[in-house]
Amino acid sequence: MSLETHAPAPAGAPLIHGEPLPLEFANTVLPVRGELRNGIGTPEQLAWWLTACGDRIATPLSGHVLHAITSADIEQFAALRHATRGLLDSRVHQCPPHPWDVALVNRVSSVGRPWPQLLWTDGAPPSVQDVCTAPPLVRVQVEIAHGLIELLSGGSGVELRACEAPGCVFFFDHTRSRRAWCSTGCGNRARVARHYARRQARSQAART
Repeated sequence: MSLETHAPAPAGAPLIHGEPLPLEFANTVLPVRGELRNGIGTPEQLAWWLTACGDRIATPLSGHVLHAITSADIEQFAALRHATRGLLDSRVHQCPPHPWDVALVNRVSSVGRPWPQLLWTDGAPPSVQDVCTAPPLVRVQVEIAHGLIELLSGGSGVELRACEAPGCVFFFDHTRSRRAWCSTGCGNRARVARHYARRQARSQAART
């Protein structure tokens, strides 16, 4: 399976083929010329990302929902992403997570749970229908939180890695490719950096 990235939205986040939704979400923070950029920092960018990840999102998102994204929605996604990245980083480096990150993900996970509703009318037998009144964008955040919890607890089969290429801040599933980077582009940068380091070491050794 390819690790090539899709073309990003204007100033937005790229996508990596086949990564689990929580990792794709975490990777909406991206390095640009040495600085980190928010890849879903505008309504247009968030709408593009949600549309591009439609094959990994179960919640139906209509055009009306995507065109009605507000700054408050962006702040909620950003807060969940901050906690997501913190927990992924803790898992990669085997260090204790920040309690705030755990609490926020658990809170999001518990929001908007569906409940059974009894349907029983004249001439029809009793039946049950699951009802959920949470807005669609909230339900997407719940999906991300559920996927993250499963990933961190080992239930998803994902082998979490942080890209080792210079300057990259992406996470990826190592089971899909036994490489140490998230994409071939990062792999090329890593090889160039190693080659440059070896040249510098040889040059330094020749001068001593």
